[in-house]
Amino acid sequence: MPASPGSALTKQATALSASAVVPVVLPPWQGSKALAPDEGGVRQTGVARALDAMDSDDKVTHLLQWKALPSRQKVAALQWVAADAYGLRLGLEFSALPAVAVFRLYASPEAAVSYEVTGAALLERLVADAQTGKRTWWTPDVGPAPVLEILLPAALPTSSLQWAMPQLSQIVVPPSASELLKLSDAAVPTEKRRPNACQGDVNCQDALLDQRDAVIRIFYVNQGRTFQCTGTLVNNPRQDLTPYVLTAAHCVGDQAAASTVQTSWFYYSQSCNSNQLFAGHTERFSAARWLASSSANDMTLLQLNEAPPAGALFAGWDATALPAGTAVAGLHHPHGDLMMLAAGTSEDDTACTVNDASSRLDCSAQTLSNGGFYHVRWSQGGIEGGSSGSALFVGGRLTATLTGGDIWCAAKDGRAVYGRLDQAFASFAAWLGAGAAVNSDLQLPVYRFQVLRSGGAFYTVSVQERDWVIAVLSDDVVFDGIAFYAAGHAHDRLVPVHRYFNPEVGAHFYTTSDAERQFVQTYHPRWNYDGIAWWSPAQPGDGIVPVYRAYQYVPGVHHYSMRIQARDAWLANAGLLYDGLAYYVWDAP
Repeated sequence: MPASPGSALTKQATALSASAVVPVVLPPWQGSKALAPDEGGVRQTGVARALDAMDSDDKVTHLLQWKALPSRQKVAALQWVAADAYGLRLGLEFSALPAVAVFRLYASPEAAVSYEVTGAALLERLVADAQTGKRTWWTPDVGPAPVLEILLPAALPTSSLQWAMPQLSQIVVPPSASELLKLSDAAVPTEKRRPNACQGDVNCQDALLDQRDAVIRIFYVNQGRTFQCTGTLVNNPRQDLTPYVLTAAHCVGDQAAASTVQTSWFYYSQSCNSNQLFAGHTERFSAARWLASSSANDMTLLQLNEAPPAGALFAGWDATALPAGTAVAGLHHPHGDLMMLAAGTSEDDTACTVNDASSRLDCSAQTLSNGGFYHVRWSQGGIEGGSSGSALFVGGRLTATLTGGDIWCAAKDGRAVYGRLDQAFASFAAWLGAGAAVNSDLQLPVYRFQVLRSGGAFYTVSVQERDWVIAVLSDDVVFDGIAFYAAGHAHDRLVPVHRYFNPEVGAHFYTTSDAERQFVQTYHPRWNYDGIAWWSPAQPGDGIVPVYRAYQYVPGVHHYSMRIQARDAWLANAGLLYDGLAYYVWDAP
């Protein structure tokens, strides 16, 4: 897939000239049968191709034509061309790699966009082979004719860099199933290539619009073959923006695979049921660090080596057991396509094993309360190759990741198997913390105090204000803990909640209405404006609940509650004026 300006370093390729770039032309690909059908939720996009002309250090040394630069560096460049490829990933196998070497990858000799990495970064990232000591770097896919530029200090002999390329990975299917296959004999069997007519475009619903910005396509290389799965960016209790990603262990199960990871962000439609890709789609190329896997639950935790793009969401998660019959939803990339939503209910628990060699999923026929996996039955949509590793959401929080199941687009009654986060969590607690649930970076706790003087309530999202009130006003208020969750900053599909304070009564007032704000400022100037208290969801959705409001004439205070029983009691109370819906919030766990 071509690089995008937002995902790589932008450099003018001033070191390159047409005569300096040595071409490596690949013959047409003849091994169409090497492309496997989608198995176990994994989608193969690329095949391994042997490269006899570069399978030793000596052959590569003879190919490179070093040129001196005014910057007191020397440079050499190669370009690989495969007319029948959708992209290429190069497998550089280093025998010797100086830390000061610089590698730049271009989509063409004229391209101004490159991916750059140093030898030092590669030495830190790549795992040395236990027998040979060699390190293999699988370059990002920037297109079917990539140029690799190598720079060394002038004083460093070129012999200090030794590498070969015994194989590369040729991308032989388009990046999306919505495009036609270029090679007809490369298509997977027709019964596995159902159209996405039953899938639900993620943009045609409201419940998980925020969570879609946490879901990514993951591309990785295994034995020279390129595969695609789905992963989810997750939050941690520190909320320090560490880019942790949960996916399936049968996708990325060790550091060797993590070192090949390339990620695709915001890969969804521009609008509901549109075939146009969202304009903000972008790529990240800097691979990942493998942290841990839970083989009993087929789940892996990664840490990306590069910060996510602006706008990415750190999804919340819930590491408590999921009761049977719970409404669930999955966000995934079926067959690598634009993001889709599948909906259904959880069923029984089961124990499963994944055969990595055959991608076969074997599950116990018995219901096991301590089984490492959930059975899910779909009422809408279904999984396909490329969906593996995707998140199962309940109340907006990740609770499991997809292992496999019925690989077709079933309008209903398809079954899938998800690895349980509650059982895998012990493997990830060192990074995700010890809590049973964590919200997304949008969902911060809102603390509630009961005000003794007025009988009303005071809410704040600020930890500093919470602690000050507890320390200074302990005789005037009672701390009730976390009331609900809201956002601490502006975001799409959120509205600001404004806060006012009446010092005469000792009461606070909260509103999202501009008209109501204008009314208060005009007719009730004694109410002091405190600013924006927090941001709340603009509409209901998964895990989002309404907050109701009522006004008590004497002493002149507003009451707020998420409980329907409180709302009904207010309606029956002649001393209260029921105001209706105040705003929406994320419910507290």
